[in-house]
This record gives sequence, structure tokens and C-alpha cells, in this order.
Amino acid sequence: MASGFPLPLRNALAELAIAGLHDDEARAALAWLAAGRTDPPFPAVGARLAEAHLVETDGRLLAVHAPWADAVRAHAARAVAAARARSRSAAGTPVVEALRDAVALWNARLFFEVHEVLEAVWKTAAGPLRQGLQGVIQVAVAYHHLAHDNARGARTLMRDGRARLADVDREVLSPLDAGALLAETDVWETALVHGRPLPPAPPALRLCAG
Repeated sequence: MASGFPLPLRNALAELAIAGLHDDEARAALAWLAAGRTDPPFPAVGARLAEAHLVETDGRLLAVHAPWADAVRAHAARAVAAARARSRSAAGTPVVEALRDAVALWNARLFFEVHEVLEAVWKTAAGPLRQGLQGVIQVAVAYHHLAHDNARGARTLMRDGRARLADVDREVLSPLDAGALLAETDVWETALVHGRPLPPAPPALRLCAG
């Protein structure tokens, strides 16, 4: 997961992963990283990767990133999966589009990226919507912490995030199925609070049917 990377690498990969949800060039750059190739990429792809300070001009990862080469490939592969899964429904409001992005990223286990796309709309939201978005962000960051063995941080964020979700009407976060998220994270909060074994994988994040 992203926090295992140095911050510049984490942020560069996150920015590329989020862009790849909508940008074919960014998606091609992610696919190139995921393949672990060592030959020079196509010029447009190479330019995108160089702009992100990820590769040398000959296509090799920057030397400073080399120790994380395997993790970079795995992260890029998850980002490609997220891009393929992104809902192509008619464009909605910025919040609706951010929630659709979040679903694709969450289900690829890119929880730092979920935080990034939702925080962008949370900053200007108000009232119950702001509270609901913060709840989803906190639950996502809880899973991000769990991926890095920070159960204490995860416990606090899972509890606080679920409390915020419970306090808002389900329709506030439409088209996200906030009710399912709340129900399916109950076992996680219980396990974290009582120090019990955790389920094998985080629940999926879903859009409401229809």
C-alpha cells in the first residue's frame, strides 16, 4: 500500500492512479509500470512518467525508487484494475463523480487514493454531506493503517468514521451504498475494539442499484 513508499513516490503514484480513472495516457503509463518493462516507453507514456518523476529517460525507474520496484508494479496493477472498473455512467456532480472514483479505488485497495479524491470534495462540502464524506474518508484511512500494521490508528478512525456515517441519512451519500458500508464494517470495528481476529479482506464499496 501507498504509505510503505517514501512520500514523493507515494504521492506520484497516487496522482497517476487517480488520473488514470479518466485519462487514457495516465492509464497507459500505469499499465507500463505494472508490466515491469525495462525498454523505453512510447514517447507520450515516457513523458507522463518522467513528469511524475518516476522514470529515467531510458524508461528505468529512477534510482531512488528502485528499492520499491516490485511494490510499484503491484500498486500500478491495482490502479489499472481501478481504472477498468470505474463506472462510466453519465457525468454527475463533482461529489457524485468523486464517489464513483472512490468506489473503483476502494475495491482495488487503493485507500490512500480514496482519501485524496474524497478530501477534494469534502473541503467545500457542508452539513450532513461533509459529515458523511468525512466518515467514508476515515474508514478508508482505517484500512490504510491496517495494511501497515497500525491497529491503534485504525481502531480510532474506524470508530469515528462509522459514527459519522451512522449520523447521516443514507441518501446524503448517493449514489454510494452507505448503508451497506456501515453494516459491513460493524464486524471490523468490533474486532478492532476487542482485539479479535480481523476478517480476511475489507468489504467492497458499492454504488446503489439503479
